[in-house]
Amino acid sequence: MIKVGLVGVSGYGAVHFRNWRALAEKGVIEFAAAAVINPEQVPQELAVLQQLGATVFPTAEAMFEGMKGKLDLISLPVGIAYHERLTIQALASGANVLVEKPAASSNAAVARMMEAEKTSGHFVAVGFQQISGREIQFIKQYLVSGRLGKVRRITCTGIWPRADQYYARNNWAGKLLAADGTPIWDSPINNAFAHYLNLELFWAGAEFEQSAHAVSVKGELYRARKTIETFDTCALRFRTANEVEILCLLTHASASRLDPVIQVECENGEVNWQLNGSWSIHSGDGRLLHSGIVEPPIEDMFKDVVRKASGKQVFCCPLSVAAEHANCIEMLTTTLTPVEVTETVTRMPENGQLQLAGVENAFEQCTKNHSLPSELGISWK
Repeated sequence: MIKVGLVGVSGYGAVHFRNWRALAEKGVIEFAAAAVINPEQVPQELAVLQQLGATVFPTAEAMFEGMKGKLDLISLPVGIAYHERLTIQALASGANVLVEKPAASSNAAVARMMEAEKTSGHFVAVGFQQISGREIQFIKQYLVSGRLGKVRRITCTGIWPRADQYYARNNWAGKLLAADGTPIWDSPINNAFAHYLNLELFWAGAEFEQSAHAVSVKGELYRARKTIETFDTCALRFRTANEVEILCLLTHASASRLDPVIQVECENGEVNWQLNGSWSIHSGDGRLLHSGIVEPPIEDMFKDVVRKASGKQVFCCPLSVAAEHANCIEMLTTTLTPVEVTETVTRMPENGQLQLAGVENAFEQCTKNHSLPSELGISWK
């Protein structure tokens, strides 16, 4: 059994805690250590850790030092600003790493992480769990087989309401930088919807374990919520080095909900996929070639990382794939300026949810016409 250490058991760390606990109770792993900075808030988790025989440390650094050379895998469900530093420290302690998505918020940071990974001889997997979905990997294999011809365009549309509580959940939501200047660039496309830009890039890649590299971006960023520094709505068109158009239409400023829908248009067919829904592959003449239900992928991700840490040849989202997502985030952040919306936004008094006027219909029209809102004469002010 591999020995696993976890940094943080609350917040999103609770998701990692539940999955590692389940695997430990099944005898798949040894849950050997955890760093818990808020013990008074997590008595039940501490009781479970004690029952499992895990050693509890007050900080990540204390765990790295105390368990140096004794852990096979360290799990890092931490804030974006800590991804680079803690990943490099975890590698130096002699462990493989599962770090939450995104890998980091700058190309330079990801490059330093990749260099540390190479030097250590261990691996880093990034928690883009959607990429572990079995249908995701089947679709990628089908695309790289060439049976649908070249990928031409990939479009993702997603609408997820996020009210006051979402932006108050931590001290970095909607921020550009951490207090020490570390880039965060928190936004829909770098957080809640980050998985789906990552999928678009992955499916656009020419080889199975490769994502496409974006070389340009055009689009619009809107800030309906005045208390954030970044944006809550985006309409973006990336162009990749292998000539794939990637369109992203994403917002948190809506009272309605649309789970992410991705369409992959190829020379000789298309792929359609929706989170919590179904997926299909059609030929150019409309024949249904393959289809299925989209299954939750998170358990697959944890199992795959364990298998990889055990020495098996398993695909887990590597830094080289996650780097292409980070490249897009840096590109759009340094190229585009958010527009603050005042006149065309309303606020729901019960929870502070914002509604950008007509955003649902605008995204529908953009998807149908493969366009940005401004190209259809749509804008918010």
